Amino acid sequence: MTMTWEAFRLTSKSPGEVLLILGPHGVDDLVRKAMDATWREFPEDRRTFDAVKKRVQEVFARNMRHWSSIKKPAPAAFFENLLPYTADGYVRQAMVLTWMMMPRAGGRDFKDTRKIIARVFERNLAAWDEDNKTFSGPPATKSRKAPAKKKTPVKKAAKKPAKKKKK
Repeated sequence: MTMTWEAFRLTSKSPGEVLLILGPHGVDDLVRKAMDATWREFPEDRRTFDAVKKRVQEVFARNMRHWSSIKKPAPAAFFENLLPYTADGYVRQAMVLTWMMMPRAGGRDFKDTRKIIARVFERNLAAWDEDNKTFSGPPATKSRKAPAKKKTPVKKAAKKPAKKKKK
């Protein structure tokens, strides 16, 4: 897989322009698309949450290894050795977008892209775990509260009948 025309076109934009075009959620969106593609493309007869989660982690780790091997950040290097799987493409695009959106003022460090993309990935994986528990766990049961105890009225002391006066 080579760099798409859209990705190439965006490499000429400033970080602010890329942010304006794709929004602050752009990297997060690509990570989610990678997870979604992995789920949908996983063989149905073996599709379990744990199996797909493991595959998602493998895809991410494989692309992180490539990203770590890049000596000089350049558009062509970002897409070298890219496997022809949809999820790999999304992960690699998320990495490139992370690099492209980092502010250039004051210098940007290529190593920071790994930290940023890893945080976005871990955040999405944690949300995926939570969603899986929500939708696959036992049904929520209504907790029955014990009925409130009725307060026994405090008995007032009975008034003594007034003594009749003798005439």
